Amino acid sequence: MLRRISILISAILTAFFCFGSGFTAFADEQNYSLTAEFITDEAGAIEGSQFELYYALEPDGTLFGDFAELPVEVGDLTSSENVNTLASTLASYVETGFTENIDEVGSNALGEAKFEDLDAGIYLVVGSSVAVGGILYTPKPALIRIPGHDMEGALVKDVVAKVKYDRLELPPEPVSRTVKKVWDDGDSADRPESVTVQLLKDGKKYDEQVLSDANKWSYTWEELDPAADWSVVEVNVPEGYTVSVSLEDTEFTITNKSDNSTSGDNSNTDKPLPPSDTGNGGGHTDNNTPFLPQTGQLWWPVPILLASGCVLLLIGIISCRLSDDNVAD
Repeated sequence: MLRRISILISAILTAFFCFGSGFTAFADEQNYSLTAEFITDEAGAIEGSQFELYYALEPDGTLFGDFAELPVEVGDLTSSENVNTLASTLASYVETGFTENIDEVGSNALGEAKFEDLDAGIYLVVGSSVAVGGILYTPKPALIRIPGHDMEGALVKDVVAKVKYDRLELPPEPVSRTVKKVWDDGDSADRPESVTVQLLKDGKKYDEQVLSDANKWSYTWEELDPAADWSVVEVNVPEGYTVSVSLEDTEFTITNKSDNSTSGDNSNTDKPLPPSDTGNGGGHTDNNTPFLPQTGQLWWPVPILLASGCVLLLIGIISCRLSDDNVAD
């Protein structure tokens, strides 16, 4: 009887070990891919946009490498608004050239830019503007977790992310851009009297202005090239503050938050964002609602396998002793 039980348990554990090790191998695998899919409603697939990829955050949600030196608060990764603001903020610093990308790929005739041989982590994706038929299409910066999850929650090795974009009709006349400073510090006495901001044209410094009470912490640039990529960045963020940058239409908002501020969610944990229904099946991630699912190794089978191994060993010892007793008899 003991022999039959031993054989049965061995068969069950063998099957469990095979399937369990397969799942674990998938989780440990570091050969993922990310495809940025740049398709618009009017012009269809956009070819020729240069997409740059940066390893921005580790899987647990902490800033990585050069990004860790920035005065930026990661915040709640389950909030779509927070993730979009974080992506925009990191992208504004990327354009200053403070760090190098890990890869750059141009979108093909299908509007696809594919990055391969990626490790697990959270990547920043930024793309260049392309003019088609008098319309300027500009990809919005995005943070994408690799590997991803499908709608059923299963891990996805090859992630396809739809690019969210801005659409601007190219006017014959120049355009304007406005920057506004917002303080989130409870009217702290440590607030500086002024800050310096730079306007970047296609990633290069175009102009520099000082914001203060004298100009109501705001400035507008006029007569700008409508076909250029315009962004802003704060120079020398005040000590004790973090910075975030957001864009609404033609107005940039730079927010400085005091380290002592109690507003917002300062959580920097690895939490999944709610998945969005893209209508594209598993493997697609819609950047309109960023999806940063949890990842990691599957360690839960290990204690079960160890305990089961001990049980088998004990059964084997008992079986041997019973066999010896039978021989002796």
